[in-house]
Amino acid sequence: MTAHVHPLPVDAVALVDSWFSPLKSFRGRLPSNDPLIAAGGAGWLIRTRGRELAVVVDVAFPFTRPRVYLRGNWPAMPHIERDGRFCLRNPEIPASPIAAVERALGEARALLADIASGSEDHDFEEDFGLYWRQSAEVGLRARLLIPGDQASSIIAWSATQAGAYGFLSTEALQRWWAHRFDSDRSHVRQGALVALTRLPHPDLYPRTGLELWDLVVQCSRDGAEVLAGLLRQTPKSLLVVLAGTALSGRHHAVGAMLTRHSDARGRPVTRRVIEHDYPRGKTPPEIICERYRLSRLETEALDAAGTRLPYEERDRLASARVAVIGCGALGSGVARLLAKSGVGHLVLVDPERLGWENIRRHQLGAGFVGSPKATGLAKAIAHENPDIGGTIGYDLAVEKLLLANAKSLEGLDLVVACTASWSANSALDDFFGRPGRPPVLYAWMEAHAVAAHAVLIMTGNSYRSGFDIVGNPKLMASQSSKAIPAACGALTSPFGAIELAHAETLTSRLALDFLRGKAVSTTWRTWLTDSETLADAEGSWTKDWIAARGSPDPQGQVSAGPWLV
Repeated sequence: MTAHVHPLPVDAVALVDSWFSPLKSFRGRLPSNDPLIAAGGAGWLIRTRGRELAVVVDVAFPFTRPRVYLRGNWPAMPHIERDGRFCLRNPEIPASPIAAVERALGEARALLADIASGSEDHDFEEDFGLYWRQSAEVGLRARLLIPGDQASSIIAWSATQAGAYGFLSTEALQRWWAHRFDSDRSHVRQGALVALTRLPHPDLYPRTGLELWDLVVQCSRDGAEVLAGLLRQTPKSLLVVLAGTALSGRHHAVGAMLTRHSDARGRPVTRRVIEHDYPRGKTPPEIICERYRLSRLETEALDAAGTRLPYEERDRLASARVAVIGCGALGSGVARLLAKSGVGHLVLVDPERLGWENIRRHQLGAGFVGSPKATGLAKAIAHENPDIGGTIGYDLAVEKLLLANAKSLEGLDLVVACTASWSANSALDDFFGRPGRPPVLYAWMEAHAVAAHAVLIMTGNSYRSGFDIVGNPKLMASQSSKAIPAACGALTSPFGAIELAHAETLTSRLALDFLRGKAVSTTWRTWLTDSETLADAEGSWTKDWIAARGSPDPQGQVSAGPWLV
């Protein structure tokens, strides 16, 4: 049976015109010069639920979804942006322009009903940062790295043309700055972090210095004391961060800037002007605050990329210290994935330099050819993830590092070994296989990267138990008649980036499972390629593997089994 395909309309706007025209609530088309309409777009006015709405489409409609705007004046409403746009999830319906408009308008009407009932009021707290940003002054930005659940305190901040950067401490600011810009930040100022006991409604967002003071007094237990101490210094400008937690547990932090007013010549007024009518140093802080100009800042969280996990798991990962031994194709990818997943401290170990044969699959590209892999990767990861706690690289073999500086591998939560070296892995198995030392996750790939293995070895088990005396695995998944490119000289790449990606994901996932407390015992996982890729490698699955784990899925799979002890 063949599915019916609706033909796309020749003139979508004309069809929507015909649908709107007979409606009693229809108020006509928007003029072409209306600010809501871009070149080639169209809009319709309709009266519903006591409100006037505009339904707007752009030139690409019906391949783009209609938008709905609230017209006229209105108080702050949940899920409605500053310009009146409804935050809807109406789908794109290219085959039916009328259905697309009906759906958008229906969702807007439903939202108005929910707003009227008060059922959406909690959203002002849940999305406090978003509503603050919508009402901020355009072009004035704050970029903050403020972890949640902090008490009111003095923080560090620095200003650039890009905005004000705020951190819990000068140390945190300098670390982030060094990671991101490879330099120190000389001009660091003091700011105020005000912990709010409740997040305010948009109608209460402060517009003046005095309103900010009143908000701090009403909604914070100890923020007024911190703010007052800084105001008595009458700084030219002062970053104030308002932070709090929604009922769901979601953390928010937003920025406001207090600046001295300008005199007739455009210069900031003096301290004497700020403190007039009072003895020097005796001006009440609320009076000082009132005499400053307040700007609400568009606020971005510098650690916003880490919001996928619950806060307690984010904190656990941020404090975790992981060593990646072997920073070649596999190890470099694992290190970068762990950093992007929120692991806060990485120790990278590798004796080699990057060669041209690596750049298609190594995380460091052509710009790092000739550079040491470990220190080069440490620098690149810190630059890309400046909120990371720290990265350090050691450009020597792990066997030598254990002899020369074993303390560099102390205090670890996990070691990930991607060395592809029997001797290096044996040294790690011997050193970390003792009580009181962290587990080691060993990762390796079979010939042509048709299979990848990741085994987490806990205390009491041994990596070497799965191999013979010269390092041959006791259980192989694959066999192949296709010759492997000569490794001596390393002039070619035996596998590509796509095959490698599976191994990177397998290893990184097991590492995160351990760090998050989800893998608590010795664990062996294996990724197996699809049958087509296996055939390209002139390979097959071994009888021993099939007997131990069963026949692999022709589409590829991840399997798990007991480690060989």
